[in-house]
Amino acid sequence: MECIWRYNPTMEGGRVGDLEQIVRGAVAITDRAIAAAGADLTFVQWRVLLIVGERDEGVSIGEIAVRIGGHASPASRLISRLKRRGIVVTAKGELDARVTTVRLTPDGAALRTRVLDHRRRELASLLVGVPTLRDQETIAWLARAFGSLA
Repeated sequence: MECIWRYNPTMEGGRVGDLEQIVRGAVAITDRAIAAAGADLTFVQWRVLLIVGERDEGVSIGEIAVRIGGHASPASRLISRLKRRGIVVTAKGELDARVTTVRLTPDGAALRTRVLDHRRRELASLLVGVPTLRDQETIAWLARAFGSLA
């Protein structure tokens, strides 16, 4: 993806400011969805649930660490806390016993779904005022840009 503007830390408005507003709003929507679902999760724990729930076969602790921007040891401790709460289960890799795979439990999957449902309802309410094809294309472009960072 080609960058069409440069970051300027002193720029409070403009395109970077608009993106910053989107990010703040997205975090606020997610925070409200976590609370409404009664999830009692930190934001990083929520990220782990999102990542682990992407694949039924599970995700390695190493991949989780990379995607949350951390290292395997702290990610492993974080996963242990989620495991004690009954949200995830772990298993040694079939091909490589050094690899630990993390999967959602049925309770973890239900929790993830509840949070996503709350969040999707609030996001859907924002789309009511998106009248033009150009607006829809802009939203799709932003989704691709932000999706590559998730």
